[in-house]
Amino acid sequence: MQSSEMALIASKQLLEDLLQELQTNNKDLSVREARDSLNKSFGLDGCGPGLSAEEQRLQASRYIKTKQTCRFQPFPARWLAWARQKHQLKVVTAAVPQLGISPDLRTAELHDVRVFTKHGPDDAVYDSNKEFREKVARGNSFLEIPAGPDRGTYCVIHALKKFTGGLGDDDDKDKGDNHTWKKYFTKPLEEATTVVATRKANGEAAHLGARLVGGKVVLCGGSKNVHMLFTQRGHIEKYKESRYQVAREVCTAIMDLLDDMSDLHRHRLLSFLVHTGYTAVFEVLQPHHQHVEDLSYLKRSELRFIAWTSTDLEPRSNSQLCSMAPHMAIEIARTMGLPTVQYELVPASEVETHMKQIRQGYGYEGEVLYFLDADGAVIGLLKKKTIWYIVIRAIREKVRNAAQAYTKKSDFDINRSDKKLRQRIGEIQQWLGLDEDSVATWRELGHKFLHWVINNLRTRTVTMEEVAGVFPVVWNRFLSDTGLSDHVTSQWEEPEGSDD
Repeated sequence: MQSSEMALIASKQLLEDLLQELQTNNKDLSVREARDSLNKSFGLDGCGPGLSAEEQRLQASRYIKTKQTCRFQPFPARWLAWARQKHQLKVVTAAVPQLGISPDLRTAELHDVRVFTKHGPDDAVYDSNKEFREKVARGNSFLEIPAGPDRGTYCVIHALKKFTGGLGDDDDKDKGDNHTWKKYFTKPLEEATTVVATRKANGEAAHLGARLVGGKVVLCGGSKNVHMLFTQRGHIEKYKESRYQVAREVCTAIMDLLDDMSDLHRHRLLSFLVHTGYTAVFEVLQPHHQHVEDLSYLKRSELRFIAWTSTDLEPRSNSQLCSMAPHMAIEIARTMGLPTVQYELVPASEVETHMKQIRQGYGYEGEVLYFLDADGAVIGLLKKKTIWYIVIRAIREKVRNAAQAYTKKSDFDINRSDKKLRQRIGEIQQWLGLDEDSVATWRELGHKFLHWVINNLRTRTVTMEEVAGVFPVVWNRFLSDTGLSDHVTSQWEEPEGSDD
């Protein structure tokens, strides 16, 4: 399948097709809400029975011209210039390989922009910089075409903005308080009326966009910080540098997905991406690279759709964190045959009870909560993870470090590793207010797993690659060999922390 070979479905026709299928597949869905979301996506706000067909056409034309002005030149170029002036942002520029798609791309470049830190995660930078929280997504890519009819700078990927959770809910954070996440909201939490709770996929970030270049549909895909242009599998291998490793895996999964789709669904998806300029945000689940959830049931890497985000960089006073309500985005994605994360709607008044239910969950990472105001705009996101995931991830990190030290024979001391593991579980106890009985059970599990891994490394029945790359497989084998269970019942009362 070559994406560049297809003709686009007209935006008005696509809107009506999607709306009809939404109504057919989901009787509980608000028809008005669905139409409003699609109208805004295609730039047809206000179109309806009160406007003639010609008036609707003119309105759409005016909107598209305005949208192109801010999505293309000059705003993306100004955004890039702004980014280059910020020492805490890094712009990585790479020439687009010779793909044979269009003469316009022969001298084109892709610019990937991310928050830059010399050591550790980027949380501290985002926490302290409101401008970055508002403007810099976790995935920003710009296509610069210096010559030809399509000359200009285009924002081709602008993914979800940074969001976080309390202590224990963010994998990269072990200091701070349980209120920092409120900084990432665009309005006070009290203005939320509905919460969309989506199941957190335990994979890696993945992005997909599509643009017309030289009259052909060109895809842009990749991981959190590295993206590439392509229209076919052969193009992916032209990005040979090591920095493209994860991006190559993501784009291969994208091609697998497109090849598996029906012609209708593929046609709808690519037309939708081109007409709206949206970025499709996914998680890619990889059976050869597993974190905590067991993905061994997968035969190959697979994508799970999460959200649509806008590449319109122009700041607005009423801006929201997603292009539309997440449950509507998921339902629209399903009309295109995309596999999606699961979701449920929770009244804001019941969200505390729902978060307690998440904590009690077993066998999965947790959920991402999208807070919507009365207008249906996403005003904030919050991670909330299961106790099971938080503790087992901590065990994974400490045992992996111990296994690496053992294989390198560099002053390895299993008692020291055991002490660090016990201390880490103690820190989690403080963050979450866990009871002593469950903490003792987790510590004993961690202790036995550490010794089991080192013994199996010694006898070469487990490899370092397995501990690092497919931890859930190793963990489940440990449970099977020992007859132990990681289904631990906990009592907890999370500290309120500080608002400072």
